[in-house]
Amino acid sequence: MGYSGNKAAVERVKPLLDQMLRSEHDLIWPSENAHMLCYHIREGMTVAQSLKIDPYTELKKEWVIRNKGSRVVAERKNPIALEALQAAMSKMELEDVRNVMEIVGAAILHKAHQMYFPDAVFTPEDSLSLYNWCQRNGYHLVVAEVGVTITKDDPGEAAWTP
Repeated sequence: MGYSGNKAAVERVKPLLDQMLRSEHDLIWPSENAHMLCYHIREGMTVAQSLKIDPYTELKKEWVIRNKGSRVVAERKNPIALEALQAAMSKMELEDVRNVMEIVGAAILHKAHQMYFPDAVFTPEDSLSLYNWCQRNGYHLVVAEVGVTITKDDPGEAAWTP
């Protein structure tokens, strides 16, 4: 069953939408017919977004509406937590990767934003070879006393250059 495009859908749940605008926390509404209340709230948010009814146009992007038995729960979406999780997952430490070919293979396979290889031991020729690959593929190379890091972010003075 699709949503209507009628402004009345917004008016029907306006008090609840107003609560969502004012709230910084999740909301819970008890209901004898929670399924239909969920439907009406989602419909009101969708219509407000498509008809650009201020101040409700952004509610659909900010809230998730769920039916939990005899109650309706409005939960804020949390993009900050998602960004933090993505940032944490884009950094990898890969042990037992020791030479240039293994590092290049790992970089191609994992495509992580930053990869640290603690077991890598390089000669100056190996560093030059990996440096050239990194330059062609958008990575920066950091060679330390213990291990090697390749990263998409510019490490500044820590970057290894021939």
